[in-house]
Amino acid sequence: MKKWFQNLAALPLLLAMIIVGGVYKADAADFGHGHRSFADMKIIASLGLTSDEQTALIAALTSNGPAVRTAMQAWHAARKQLYADLQVTPPVGATLVADATALATAKAALQTARAQLDVALSSALTPEHLQQLQADLTAQFQDGLDKKTNRLLFGYAMHLKNQ
Repeated sequence: MKKWFQNLAALPLLLAMIIVGGVYKADAADFGHGHRSFADMKIIASLGLTSDEQTALIAALTSNGPAVRTAMQAWHAARKQLYADLQVTPPVGATLVADATALATAKAALQTARAQLDVALSSALTPEHLQQLQADLTAQFQDGLDKKTNRLLFGYAMHLKNQ
């Protein structure tokens, strides 16, 4: 019963994360590259945040999240434009230089927005929670990498078997 109440205490944070993630995915639906907007809900829920930390985390996400989203969209648009201009036969050098400059500017803006979000998230969480989050995200990344490696090895084994 006590664990149920602890899970209920994380409900406002989970709802905020779902809403923010849903808005992000709705705005960025045309990217479709499998990007994740934020850490998995299981990982956030496993941190055991206090209500003050939850409030600070939600405030950090809502105040800095739109800037990251806008910067990400600008970076994707600049990248698509550069790719489109590279496909023109023959490519126009001045256009490519302008596109590369726009892409570099968009990348710098994205890095700045992400750094601001990182600072806000770091100030919202305790160092112990940040360490736990880093460990959980590393484990999740490693698990995904292991699954992909296993699929590649299986595919290679099937290829060798068919030869």
